[in-house]
Amino acid sequence: MKNWSIGYEIIRIYVRFGFWLTHKRIVVTGRHLIPKGKPVIFAPNHQNALMDPLALVCTNSHQSVWLARADIFKSKKVSAILKYLKLLPVYRIRDGKDNLSNNEEIFEQVIQLLENKQSVALFPEAAHSGKRQMLPHKKAIPRIALEAEARNDFKLDLQIVPVGITYSHYWKFNRSLIVQYGQPIQVKDYWIDYEVNSQKAMLDLRDEIHRKLVSLILQIDSKTSYSEIENIRQLVGKEYSQRRFFCKNSSLQLFYAEKELISKLEQLEELQPEDFNNLITETEQYFSGLIKNSISDKHIENAGNANWRKVFFSFTAAILTLPIFIFGFIFNAVPFIIPRTILRLKVKDITFLSTFNFVIGLIAFPLFYLIVAVWINSIQVALITLIAMPFVGKIAYQLFAFYGVIFLKIKYLAGSKSQRNTIRSLLKQRNELIAQILEKVNF
Repeated sequence: MKNWSIGYEIIRIYVRFGFWLTHKRIVVTGRHLIPKGKPVIFAPNHQNALMDPLALVCTNSHQSVWLARADIFKSKKVSAILKYLKLLPVYRIRDGKDNLSNNEEIFEQVIQLLENKQSVALFPEAAHSGKRQMLPHKKAIPRIALEAEARNDFKLDLQIVPVGITYSHYWKFNRSLIVQYGQPIQVKDYWIDYEVNSQKAMLDLRDEIHRKLVSLILQIDSKTSYSEIENIRQLVGKEYSQRRFFCKNSSLQLFYAEKELISKLEQLEELQPEDFNNLITETEQYFSGLIKNSISDKHIENAGNANWRKVFFSFTAAILTLPIFIFGFIFNAVPFIIPRTILRLKVKDITFLSTFNFVIGLIAFPLFYLIVAVWINSIQVALITLIAMPFVGKIAYQLFAFYGVIFLKIKYLAGSKSQRNTIRSLLKQRNELIAQILEKVNF
């Protein structure tokens, strides 16, 4: 683990390609802030199982050693693979009190890596939440960092880099991802505090990591109204973003707008609880109406700008792109649909869904491509097809979403009178609700 591995790098190139295919857009900021030639501990927030460490692995050049939950190392074969991939186990109380002592040896290895000016990574929360709400931070990172510096008379110049990871959705394919590397925390700044009171220094460093991370993610602090604020964020985020300018990048613009929107909603909850509760009631009524009529908010949003002229041009574009869609669908539908259908039935914890989809996809897609290529007589055609299949598959998925929007608009325009009236009623309710929310958050 102490040495740079060409095998690891080859695997990373393949995983990075898969990561690009899986996401609609990946935005990375602050990469220039990562210290060079110094020991580094990456401290990211944790919301989406294995996809979180992959978000770091695929967006920086470090071959970091990761600390992971010990229960995944139970099998000797799996343990060997994980260690090759630069993962070390960390034991928790649930792994048995007798095993906690094993952490001493693990932490010793980590400190040696840091003394060798390498990078390690672990989650301050020590568990994933599946929410835009960090779990309480543990003391593992402060303990390792301060002990490493203390053993080197605080001359190691160890840096802790907070990393904010934000997904547009946790398990849907073709989502957007924002990875933000924050300003490094210099552990040597806690030297005097550590000499006076080591426990307090650990807690102070833990809290500093938390503060730095909060500025890099969408954090909903409300304990009683989390789901309601999340619904409002999804409903009003784009509209709010159009009224405030933060930056030219569309993904970051939306991120900063939603971050400010969440902050204002929480202020409203605290300062004007009656107005806030009224908004929550109105929001719940709207989403209940969607569920009752088996309609998505996206459907209602699209209905708002549906007309036959736009549908005609969109339908023409759909016809022209249909050959590309058919090619991409034929060579990607089987490895995409079948595993996802099975996993949706088998995976109980939905926060693991994207992880299993991604890992199985890394195996299923190339295997299916190779099977198809074998049946093609011409080597040149087989090679071209093999290279084109993943790219055309991604385009086909985007076209499928495009066709879906056209279908919904046609369904609305050509549907029954009662159905149109229902959608119009929900659309009116939606527009009034958005206007009401925007008015209240600008108090």
